[in-house]
Amino acid sequence: MQNNARTIEREAFRLLPSLLADVLDEEQVDLYQDEKRHDRGSDVLAGDTRGRRWAIEIKNSSRPGQVDRAAAQLEHLEDEGFIPILVVPFMSQAGAETADRRGLNWLDLAGNAHIREEGLLVRVQGQPDRMRAAGRPSSPFASKSARITRTLLLDPARWWRQKDLAEATGLDDGNVSRIVRRLDDEALLQRHERDLRPRDPGLLLDAWAQDYRFDRHQRVFGHLSGDGIQVSRVLEGRLVDANVVHAFTGLPAAWTMSHFARFRLTSVYVEGDPHLVAEETEMRLGEKGANVQLLGPDDDGVFAGGEKFDGLPCVAPVQAYLDLLSLPERSKEAADHLRAERMAWSRP
Repeated sequence: MQNNARTIEREAFRLLPSLLADVLDEEQVDLYQDEKRHDRGSDVLAGDTRGRRWAIEIKNSSRPGQVDRAAAQLEHLEDEGFIPILVVPFMSQAGAETADRRGLNWLDLAGNAHIREEGLLVRVQGQPDRMRAAGRPSSPFASKSARITRTLLLDPARWWRQKDLAEATGLDDGNVSRIVRRLDDEALLQRHERDLRPRDPGLLLDAWAQDYRFDRHQRVFGHLSGDGIQVSRVLEGRLVDANVVHAFTGLPAAWTMSHFARFRLTSVYVEGDPHLVAEETEMRLGEKGANVQLLGPDDDGVFAGGEKFDGLPCVAPVQAYLDLLSLPERSKEAADHLRAERMAWSRP
């Protein structure tokens, strides 16, 4: 990871003069170091032909935790007459949203940018990621690894020891240590002696959402007679009769948790082969016109923290939120509503 960071930093120093000149519509932008104040909170300074002074922080990731950390590092420099700007290899949507919340200017090495200053507004979008070949570290939110984040967000105020996280998640000590180290690297954890918890639960959720892949779950589509919550309740009865471990997610979960919007598609995680479950529940298979989606989870961690809401067994709100971001109908609105209603610790 350090090698990757050094590669990105070298590339940033090489590209920044021309990138800044392009986005600022300047003939020349010069980079320089402040040797007297090397600890001022930025990696490098820049000056343009209009006399503006820029304080630049380079990060090797646009994950929300890193963006938030950069904002904290740069915020005091405005009082010293500098315009703070974050530089990353490629700005993700989650990173851009975090920067926007913090009022932080940013530029990526692809040439995308969002810079707002008195008399200046720059917004460049759509440039492809030119640093992909530099390699990306494995995600702390992949499959089983995400059990750590899910456990932390189920009780974000609790202080955890790593051995307790291992016990709660079923992961071995080595895996827990590696995942925690990655979350630390992304500035997502708060430490107190040997204990840890999310530094900002909302940022941790945003970082997870950035990497979450709903399409990694096995999906089987079908049809049951009825509509909306009626279908969910019929399916619930059949799953119980078939002794299938299950938990509803997506729109039926949002409806039972916060009564948000009528819906058509019922999504439910099932233990075992969803094709066999479809047979046991006498569901008519077929994606066209489907109103049921049986999900074979890529990891059983999706069931952690689940409970009954309005009579339906559902996944935890954090899991339902992640799934809603990838589902049709009014799922994105439902996700925002669920986050506001059921995750008070999480900023929108």
